[in-house]
Amino acid sequence: MGKRWFVILVWMLWVVPVLASLEDPGPYAVGWRDVVFTDANFGRGQVRGRIYYPALTLGTDTAPNPAAGPYPLTAFQHGYLESPEDYDSLNIHTASWGFVVASIGTETSLRATMQEEARDTRALLHWVNDEGDDPSSFLYQMSREGDWGATGHSMGGGSLMYLISYEPRVRTIIPLQSYRGPLLGGSSGGSQNLKNFTGSVFFVAGSVDFVVPADLVYAYFTEADTSRRNFYTLVQGMGHVGPTDFPPTNEPLPAADQLRLHRRFVTGFLRAELLGQQNLYAELLGEGTQDEPVQQQSASLEPALWVAPSKFKPGALVVGLAGAGGEQSVLGFSEATAQIPTPLGTLGLDPSQGGLLAKTVLTDAGITESLFTTDYPSGTSLYFQGAARATNSGSVTRVEGTVVP
Repeated sequence: MGKRWFVILVWMLWVVPVLASLEDPGPYAVGWRDVVFTDANFGRGQVRGRIYYPALTLGTDTAPNPAAGPYPLTAFQHGYLESPEDYDSLNIHTASWGFVVASIGTETSLRATMQEEARDTRALLHWVNDEGDDPSSFLYQMSREGDWGATGHSMGGGSLMYLISYEPRVRTIIPLQSYRGPLLGGSSGGSQNLKNFTGSVFFVAGSVDFVVPADLVYAYFTEADTSRRNFYTLVQGMGHVGPTDFPPTNEPLPAADQLRLHRRFVTGFLRAELLGQQNLYAELLGEGTQDEPVQQQSASLEPALWVAPSKFKPGALVVGLAGAGGEQSVLGFSEATAQIPTPLGTLGLDPSQGGLLAKTVLTDAGITESLFTTDYPSGTSLYFQGAARATNSGSVTRVEGTVVP
């Protein structure tokens, strides 16, 4: 197969101290409202859902906060025999970080299928988007244009594999303990859709999940080989219902930690991908996971690069990259940018004003991170670049700017 080249253009991102962790509440109060409407776009009939949104005050039906918007739109798909209110804690948390969350309230019966849940979710997303143009709606000017995200648990996670086929604007998905098998409409068609998906995916599995064992979730991960970003996280000691408001208390990982980690994964990945806050990968894949009960793997065509203040060494930065196992990776820095053609792609740094941070072959985990210490004066602008090259797929490069803390 011929070489393919991927180049990400230079962009600036200032590193500032993290004032709140990903699992802490965000800066917005959150309102939520149950809605019922007749679908005018796809003929789905009567559709129900619960909408969570940045608001002026916390609570049911409170006034929205459009002044700080518009906000990215993201969906949530419930598990089998579950309903939107079973995931209030997780979705309120997501909305508190500046998202409108559309949680589907259909397909709650014994005869529910993943395909129908996905079709109703598509209808709900478009209804919320359309309401943004209606001055009489509580959603007026609340959701922004651009790509959409979606999270799903269990049946809802398996349903995401259908949603990405039905709705092209859904480009970031987070399948949580996603169902795989012949029931609920069957997952084989969803697997085929996933094999052609070019968006971003963050899979989550539990090591003691006996409803959807981790190896079934991992099978989805291996199928997502065309995805721009593709990550897998196995949480040790976690079972199946960790993202609900009532996680179990009889599993090795405490219930509070199960819900906390789901808040971290969902909020962090949506912010990284839909808001462009790529340095949050330090919390999702890098140093920030050091004391967490997780095992993680990356198999991304377009690696993520992050630069963030170190939690463990004051004054230092962590610089990390998540590509795919077996790739040759390079991390470098400079005080100035450039556009220099190389066998790995375009070098976006001026090598005369910087240096090499690390050069290695990525392990099976596909993730590497280096500690960067420097005597540059505080406030100095530096640029970091990461490249990963597979023998049959060329390279991926990325440049970010930062400020030495």
